[in-house]
This record gives sequence, C-alpha cells and structure tokens, in this order.
Amino acid sequence: MYKLILIWLLLISHTSIATETIRIRGSQSEHDSTHNYYIGLVELAFDKINKPIRIQFAPYMVQERALLELQSNRLIDLYWAGTDQQRESELGVVPIPLIKGLLGYRVFTIHQDKEPLFSQIKSLKSLKNITLCQGQHWPDTDIMLAAGLSVITNVVYENMFKQVYVDRCKAFPRGINEAFSEVESRKQIMPKLEVFDDVILHYHFPMYFFTHKENTQLIDDLESGLMLAIKDGSFDEYMQTHPTTKHLFPLSKWDNKTILTIDNPFLPQSTPIENKELWITLGNNK
Repeated sequence: MYKLILIWLLLISHTSIATETIRIRGSQSEHDSTHNYYIGLVELAFDKINKPIRIQFAPYMVQERALLELQSNRLIDLYWAGTDQQRESELGVVPIPLIKGLLGYRVFTIHQDKEPLFSQIKSLKSLKNITLCQGQHWPDTDIMLAAGLSVITNVVYENMFKQVYVDRCKAFPRGINEAFSEVESRKQIMPKLEVFDDVILHYHFPMYFFTHKENTQLIDDLESGLMLAIKDGSFDEYMQTHPTTKHLFPLSKWDNKTILTIDNPFLPQSTPIENKELWITLGNNK
C-alpha cells in the first residue's frame, strides 16, 4: 500500500511540473526584428502563472497559411496577428492587445527621396493620392481600402520593403512599434530606407494571440498570465524596456504629430476599446 501511495505521489509531482510545448511559427525573415517581442510575452505570461513551457519553432509560413494551420490544429499552436470578425469567429483568441493597441498607429516606411512628398500630407484626402504597400492577407489592407486609400498588395513580407525602395509604391505603413527596428535591421542592404512619423495613420486594430478553438487551456493560461502582468505593471515594464518598443516612450513625444484617424469597419463589437488598462492612446487622440 505504501508503495502505491509513493508511486501516486510521484506521478502527481511529475504532472505538476510537466513542461508544455507550444509550437510557434518562425520569423518572417532574418530582418524580422519584432518576432522575439511576442515570444517574450508568451514567456512572461507563463512565468506569471508559474507554468514551465518549451517553445518549438515551426518553419515560417505566410499569414493566411499560418491561420489555416491553426484552424486545422496542425503545424502550430499559437500565432499573433491583427484581429477581425472572421478570425475571431474561426479561431480561439486571447482578447488582450499585445501592444496595447499601438499596432493601429501606422507610420510610413519610405525611401528618403520621398520625404518631401510625405511632408506635404496634412489630411486624409492628400494621403489618398499616394500608393501604399500592404500584405495581401492582412486585415490592414481591407481597412485602408475601405477608407479609400490606394493600396497594392504582396504576399511576401520582405518584398514590400523592396517595393518601397524601387518606387513600386510610395510607402509601407507599419505599426509604430515595428517600423523603426525594421528599418534599422535593413541599414546595410537598404541604407536610404527611413521612417516618416510626422504623420501617423490611425485605426483601432489590436494584435492578439490566436490558437485553435479547442485549445481552451492555452487561451486561459495566456489570458490569466497577461492580465497578471498588466495588473502588477510588468507588462508595461516589458514594453518600456524591450528593444522593439522602448523607443515609444515617453508617450508625450507623439503629442505634436499629425494623426489621421480612419474607421475600422471589420473590428469585432466585443473589442474592449474602452478598457484603459489594455489600450494606449497617442497624440491628439488623447
């Protein structure tokens, strides 16, 4: 009897410290400077709930393929992406904006020769005359098109920087958290690439973690861990110190920028945009 109890206790102990493996897609390219930000958030969330994990990287795949793999519960367990109504209906979602809504503030990655052109933009009407690059399967594309902006698409992330550089489009709008590190990581191969941030395009657009609908434990773990990090301030501390996002602070540096706001007609009604714990507001939108 004693041996049976000992075996049972050992099994319980082993189960309690078992390491969970989470499969995540690899980076978009060698210059994908924001990839480890989201990996770090996964690690932060699980650290908050004292649950060990092992992250296993799958090969890189374009966004549409990654979401299909999630829906089919195959090659990956977790993916981060901007949300829309269709994605939230088809997938399991952790409804916490991973950059506190800052993905919806888009600055413009341009060739430095186009700086005079962008310096003349004072309104949404003038922006409509400029051709922008966006990902073929990104919700941003639909948001911009719905606002009457001129957009050409490409399925390959790296190609859009090349299109800007050879004047196939005038700018690649990127999240304010993304653009600066992306340009910096390409300095050797595209020395005349720069970020234009005097004008910012804005729409409500949270980046969420997505998974298969039946991965309820993973959803609960991430939501619980991230909310604990938000409550104790470590989420904000992470944003303020991570190389990808620390340049955004102090937020007062954005107060004098021209911010052009457009509607996001594809935003789910359940999006918690009124929850100030989860969202950051910049500039004249305060």
